[in-house]
Amino acid sequence: MRWIGTTWATAGLAMALIAGGAVSAQPAPGGTIALAGPARAEAIARAAAQAKRQGWRKIMATPAQSFRITRSGREVATLVTGEATFASGVPGCFAAIVQGDRVALVPTVGTGDYETTSCGKPVAAGLLSPREPVTIGVLFAAYSPNAEGIEPVALRWRASDGTLTIDAAGSRRASLAGAQTIAQMRRAIR
Repeated sequence: MRWIGTTWATAGLAMALIAGGAVSAQPAPGGTIALAGPARAEAIARAAAQAKRQGWRKIMATPAQSFRITRSGREVATLVTGEATFASGVPGCFAAIVQGDRVALVPTVGTGDYETTSCGKPVAAGLLSPREPVTIGVLFAAYSPNAEGIEPVALRWRASDGTLTIDAAGSRRASLAGAQTIAQMRRAIR
């Protein structure tokens, strides 16, 4: 993991502009969606900058679980996962989709349905369903006062408008099935 602050964000955006590394905000219609290779530094910097604008602190991306998203081999967005202290002061984990200039951030473990659980870090991410809306699974190391384990979170990404939300029903099915891997999440959510 690495800390992402103003310096990283500024450097990442400058690198993107110099290298022409911008990603189209509108993905091409049709084609196969896939996770393909590590996230680019500029996408991670954009996610961190948006989190900072929302009042988050101690933002740390998990590069090993952050990936470029392609459609028929062409990069259309980036999945960024990591940890942060949310504006409320609660530490937790997050997932983000960076699509052109748009950044959709979703707090996961540590808030909402997962507020009684503390987040260790994202440990795995993968595609659950490539059809629109795309379903992405992220597994988080999670801790409560009397237990620790892996918490599966299913995310829905609508490429057409850039929205990212937690699929509560899919996440619940994966959790109740005891999913500890992306393959187990796929089976539980189908």
